[in-house]
Formats: sequence, structure tokens, C-alpha cells
Amino acid sequence: MQSIGSSQTYSSSQTNLNQTEQKVSFFEKEGFVGPFTLGQTASLVALRDAMSKEIENSQAQDTSTESPQSPVMDRRIAHITSKLVYDLSTEPQILDDVADFLGSNLLFWMAETIVREPGHDGHIVKKTGQIWHIDVINGWIKGVHTSIAVTDMTMKTGCLLVIPGTHKYDADLPALEEAGECDLTDASSLLRLADRMHPENAPHQIKAIEMKAGQYCFTRGGIWHGVSRNNDTRTRFGLVARFARPDVEIKNFAGNPIPCIVVRGEDSHQLNLLKTPPEKD
Repeated sequence: MQSIGSSQTYSSSQTNLNQTEQKVSFFEKEGFVGPFTLGQTASLVALRDAMSKEIENSQAQDTSTESPQSPVMDRRIAHITSKLVYDLSTEPQILDDVADFLGSNLLFWMAETIVREPGHDGHIVKKTGQIWHIDVINGWIKGVHTSIAVTDMTMKTGCLLVIPGTHKYDADLPALEEAGECDLTDASSLLRLADRMHPENAPHQIKAIEMKAGQYCFTRGGIWHGVSRNNDTRTRFGLVARFARPDVEIKNFAGNPIPCIVVRGEDSHQLNLLKTPPEKD
């Protein structure tokens, strides 16, 4: 068997207790785990078709006019607006794995589809050009981030890049860049920063998480990560979904509550803004 964290078919719902413990231990130590294989489920095929149709419609649309965007493409709130996004994100196999990390009571608090056309630089912040970053809110709440490959995600088409172990470093990367400690557009700069901050873990390395369509992986909030450039001729589709425990308040940077859905168990804490699952797109 390949080691956890490399490409393999692996799900807690299909393994014994020892393998589940191994998976959780790897995740907590390294800050990522996977990929695991879900397969070409009806939910994945339906979302891929909807995303393809939305892209075709947007390309055909006269640029002088604006048309309403499909809920499938809603940024960060698609979990409450798109049934297609909700259905794929909450496949029982995925939730089984998330429950291994967070427990039996789960809140679904963020989802968005990812479209990366040929030549796209991956994840890039327009104002600064930065590619490497951390998911700050997910780090605050110690949440679990799920990345699902709707189409193949490889070094050629673009895939998630992580620096294992950095989820424990409590670093403010933009502030460190401002102080001249790193360059968030340069992966080697991040490796040098990690080595300086925690020489006991040096040398740090970059792990590319390549996935075939129908596979998924998990990252822990706070891990340093980026996304590689799409050097293929095809557009890459992905879906990201984030989950948290209900005993944590989930708010945005302005302090406003982020809408959540109870997808497993119950919420006896009542700390968050709860919504019902979307019924349509």
C-alpha cells in the first residue's frame, strides 16, 4: 500500500480503525491528506456539466450586456445557493472522512466552484499578485478544507501545492512579506522562510497534490499553499468545501456570521447562523 498523502484510493468508510487513526494522525501532523477516490458519481457529473454550460453561456454572452450568474458559480456561498454544489460536497463518503477529523457534528460553512482557464496562474490575488497564502478564517476556526477534482488536477492543468507542517506555524504571511521576509509569488522564498522560522523541521518541501477527476483531498486551516499554473489547453474545474465543528463561531473578517448548514449530527451550541440546504439551482 502507498503511504497516506500520496495518490491512492483510500476512505475511512472503507478501512479499519487502525487505518483511520493513521489517516487522522497524518492529517494533524502534516496538515493535508489524500487524495481519496470518490469516483464519477452522479453529483460530480451533474456539477461538471453545469459548470461547462455556464462557461459556454458566459463566452457566448455579449460583453456589453450582463446576465444573471448561475448559483453554481456563486463565490464562497454556493453551499447555500446551489443544490448541485451541496450534493457533491456532502457525499456520504466525504462526510465520513470529515467526521474522522472533526467529530460527529458537522457544519458546512463555505463552498465555491473553481474555474481555471488555460494559462491561468492558479490562485492569484489581483492587487498583489501573490500566489502563496493561508486560509485565515479556516485557520481561526480549525476547520477542514476539502478540494474535489471535477476534472483532472495535475501539475500540467494546475493542482494544489502545500508545504507540509506549516499549519502549526501561526504565521501572518502578508505581514511577513511586508517586512521583507518573503515573496508570496515565489515558492522558494516560502521554503526559506519556513526553514528560518522552524529550522528543526528543515528542509521544508513542497508537496503537489495531483488528483484525477472524482478524487478529493483535505487540508487543515492555516497550511501554507498555492496552486500551479494551468499549462494545458483545457479549462480545469474544481470544487472547494469547508467544514467546522458547531462549538466554534464562524464569522467573516468584519465579524459578521457566515451562514452554515448542519450536515451531520446536531448543533446544540447555537453559535452560528444556520440555513437549510438548497433545494434547487
